[in-house]
Amino acid sequence: MPEPRIASDLPGNETIPKAFSELRANTLIALGDQQHALVAVTSPNQAEPRRHVAAYLAAAIAQTGCRVLLVDGDTDGEHQPDHHQDLTGSAPHVVSESLSVATSHAVKVNDSTLLSSQASLVALQDQASQYDVLILAAPPVLSVADTRTLTSVADGTLLVVAHGKSNREDSVRASEILRRTNANLLGAVVIKN
Repeated sequence: MPEPRIASDLPGNETIPKAFSELRANTLIALGDQQHALVAVTSPNQAEPRRHVAAYLAAAIAQTGCRVLLVDGDTDGEHQPDHHQDLTGSAPHVVSESLSVATSHAVKVNDSTLLSSQASLVALQDQASQYDVLILAAPPVLSVADTRTLTSVADGTLLVVAHGKSNREDSVRASEILRRTNANLLGAVVIKN
């Protein structure tokens, strides 16, 4: 089975930047005693580095010994070669003892409507129950309506914005949409490019 594309966003042998250690601490504090937490990482638009933030956050949390599953749910037009395995039917790619990665079926077939299907939501919750934390790299809020369903069932959502690149009005609108759809918005992650 080929390595999921999100694995290329994981840090190599380099030290995880201090900012992601702080993000890890703040995220875990915000989640409190939540068992098998599902955290969605999204952004207003396509240009922001959602997968990068999700990957580094997953790696940072895995460093604490928590078992983490990083799921690529970011339907962005990049096809994966295997169209027949679903998230529930394929074994995640093991990166380390505490970190595994998987690609959602919606990404494999490039169909964002699958993200909010009842079967996908149940599959995500089932996968989350097998790990301490599931980090989901989700599509952008403003261009993929199904992201709103995902974030509404997540235990927490992080909104990624890129300093100097993200449009302020879009960022505010995305935040308002997340709040209206009852997403538990843990905060915004501002990335300097």
